[in-house]
Amino acid sequence: MTFGTRVAVTLAAFVTTVLLVACGGGDSEMRATLTDDDCGYVGDETPAAGMFTVEVENETVYYGAFALAAIAEGSTIDDLEPFLEKAQRQFQQSGTLPDPPAFYEQVVRSGVDARTSSLLPADVPAGTYALMCFVDDLPTWRVYVAAQLDVTE
Repeated sequence: MTFGTRVAVTLAAFVTTVLLVACGGGDSEMRATLTDDDCGYVGDETPAAGMFTVEVENETVYYGAFALAAIAEGSTIDDLEPFLEKAQRQFQQSGTLPDPPAFYEQVVRSGVDARTSSLLPADVPAGTYALMCFVDDLPTWRVYVAAQLDVTE
């Protein structure tokens, strides 16, 4: 490798590193884990708008799913709790789900087989989002709010 090629490769690596750090692609881990009892989240709760990826893991023996949903301005994930309780009661009684609340709009969803991991890629504008976890252990159905992400400009 010539001196000029080494300089070009080194410069390219440096520029790539600077761009990743500037765009939030550094060491910021985002990870959601679905268990038999809950769904947990660790990582940045204020990611920058644009592309980011949440690593997702389904530790249950059931099929699961992870989703990111936009929450309308003025609402928080706390506003989802009464709806989720109602939805679970309705599903147990009739096997159907109510329409989602007006302040909630699912943006991206990723299904994950039992005891496997995957990725939940998102490309979103600034706003408030709910990171959700679903487990299909029919005849029941469970859903958890893992975290609120306040995506910044």
